[in-house]
Amino acid sequence: MRTYLDPTAPIAPDAILTDDPKVAMDLAVAICELPRMSNLAHGLWGYYGTTRDGCAVTVQSLGIGGPSAAAVMADLARLGVARAIRIGSCISLEAGLGRGSSFVATGFEPRDGAGIALSEGRHLKPDPGLTQALKDATGAQSSDLVRSTDIVSPDAEAGGASVLDLSSAAFAASCATAGVSYACALVIARGTDGSALSPEALDDAVISLGKRAASVLGGVPQASA
Repeated sequence: MRTYLDPTAPIAPDAILTDDPKVAMDLAVAICELPRMSNLAHGLWGYYGTTRDGCAVTVQSLGIGGPSAAAVMADLARLGVARAIRIGSCISLEAGLGRGSSFVATGFEPRDGAGIALSEGRHLKPDPGLTQALKDATGAQSSDLVRSTDIVSPDAEAGGASVLDLSSAAFAASCATAGVSYACALVIARGTDGSALSPEALDDAVISLGKRAASVLGGVPQASA
């Protein structure tokens, strides 16, 4: 089977995933003592380290879009990841969710090719314990359904989902297929009024969210095999 990651360091059972390789690097530096690069293949930077709470963690970039997220998660599952938290960004589909606010997913609506293929079009639910812990740790202003599509349409309507992104449903479907427990927290990069965070402000917000999410993995025991 084709693999996309070529690890040069251990892969921890707990992982934090984000889209951008530089954000993955900055987050690993922020939460780990002396992080080691664990993947360079395909520009999908990944890192292994121990948090300041003593927990081993992998911080891995997913790339852009559902196919990349699904492929990376499938590889991580084969390499031993048992729990995964995705940290990323999204756009708001509801007027009450302004730019810069944090959002925790309570469900995923696949409207992207990879997500639909892996989930057979069904809505997906994250791990309830991880999700509640993520809400508590991040102080998320809102939580609801995430819709993922292959293309972000400027005239997308809510229709049951509160936010829209490219990768979360495929990430969730790949985790569910592999038996990985998962949760997801996002920063709202653009509001319904068109106002958006600058790239620098968005990266800072995602890293801040990731730092708070890191405490979740150490605080929620893994389920027994």
